[in-house]
Amino acid sequence: MDGPDLDEPLESRILLNANKDSILNEIEVKHQQLLQTQQTRYAKSLLSQNLHTPVKLSNVIVQNAECVRSTVLQNYLDHTIGKATTFQELCQQSDILNMKLISNGLVENCIQTIDSRGVLHYNLENSILSPSYAMPHGPNQNISVVDIVSILKLQPLKKFTAKTGTNIGNGEGDGYLQFQWRNALGGGEKFTFDATKGTKTHSSYLIDYQQPISPWWSWDSALYKNSRELGSSELFLRGLRGSLRSSFEKHSSVNHELQLESVWRTTRATTSRSSNSLLAECGDDLKNVLGYSLFWDSRDRPIFPFSGTFLKVSNEVALSRFLKSSFEASKVKSWKENNFITASATVKGGYINNLHPTTKPLHISDKFHSGGSNDVRSFQLMGLGPKDLYDSLGGDAFISYGLSVFSRLPIKRWSESNFRLHAFFNGGRLINSNGCNVSSCLRSLSQEHSTSTGFGIVFGHPLARFELNFTLPLTAHTGDSVRKGFQYGIGLSFL
Repeated sequence: MDGPDLDEPLESRILLNANKDSILNEIEVKHQQLLQTQQTRYAKSLLSQNLHTPVKLSNVIVQNAECVRSTVLQNYLDHTIGKATTFQELCQQSDILNMKLISNGLVENCIQTIDSRGVLHYNLENSILSPSYAMPHGPNQNISVVDIVSILKLQPLKKFTAKTGTNIGNGEGDGYLQFQWRNALGGGEKFTFDATKGTKTHSSYLIDYQQPISPWWSWDSALYKNSRELGSSELFLRGLRGSLRSSFEKHSSVNHELQLESVWRTTRATTSRSSNSLLAECGDDLKNVLGYSLFWDSRDRPIFPFSGTFLKVSNEVALSRFLKSSFEASKVKSWKENNFITASATVKGGYINNLHPTTKPLHISDKFHSGGSNDVRSFQLMGLGPKDLYDSLGGDAFISYGLSVFSRLPIKRWSESNFRLHAFFNGGRLINSNGCNVSSCLRSLSQEHSTSTGFGIVFGHPLARFELNFTLPLTAHTGDSVRKGFQYGIGLSFL
């Protein structure tokens, strides 16, 4: 047996032993990878061979069940794994149960394991299951199914979170307070309170309450008071909002949102250069709105997706004032290994029908606005469409579209990061139709578009998307506010 030569220098023997240890570690890592690959293949083979095996969920064992009300948890079990009749359905419904418990704010995490107690002889006489080759309904109403026991390990949420702080600089300052109470009553209820007050930011308050009504429907209500800039004016809002929204499984169902809102608005001019059109908007008014939206989303992720389709149609009725309709369609597709190249195409449009055009003109905040780093790039925020002096007036009809191409960085060190190279083409048109017929409105929207192109870099974060682009306007109208050069954008949705 060969061994280290004791006559060799100590340094040489240390290096030799280190090399041997490194080789043994590499062999061990490769061995573990091989075992993991074999286990994965075996599991996939076992699953594929037993996808249609009949199963019966006879028992559910829940750890840390005290963090969720028993009636609520039973409702989630009945609507998911309780409906499974085959092994394939059990796996699918287990994923849905895990997703719903987390997304509806009942638990921080959920770990599921499945065990079996053997074969159960199940009577199909009173079953509502449809006949299949695995479960035929015939003279023999008994079938042998696998007796399944599901074990759930729930991780409770951190219920109380609070954050407070201040921002100070150049004679300005503001303070903020954020408070959350999650899963307050054991059914996914969530109370949120946000408050901000300062010299530059006027007082802003939000009290929000969310509650899942079922695994698929949730209610959200909010009482708020805030202000925001609208060109050279400031809009103060005090209102009450309630919405009912569905969250059915994507790829198979559309989702709905019904919204009610009552808001008291105060518009004030902030500069002495405000136009006459903006001064006419100043004052108080009350708006009551009923809205309905229809969604279909098959994207792999909501922020910076790599594949899928998104469709949205929204309708809004302001009582005795206007009817507002809009749509958005987006398609994303990727090519090559690890989504090396991704292309995204988006188109948006909308129209407002003023019910009383002569006596109740549309408020500037109710109209559509186009332009900005998240919309038609290479134009200022609200930079497209009709204007009076320096003030954007918005429009009652618009169309906008964008085509973007992304690629991973061609540097090996950064190729797996969340940074992407970006090139785009944007365009659109915003008009005031003034109640003209549909054909004339469509004809106006199809002509004289403002367009732009550019390139830059994008960082896709799970919470938001960041862009830095060099933009160049190609065509523009006389009143458009053009922004040539670098433009920075941050948000959840981009054209």
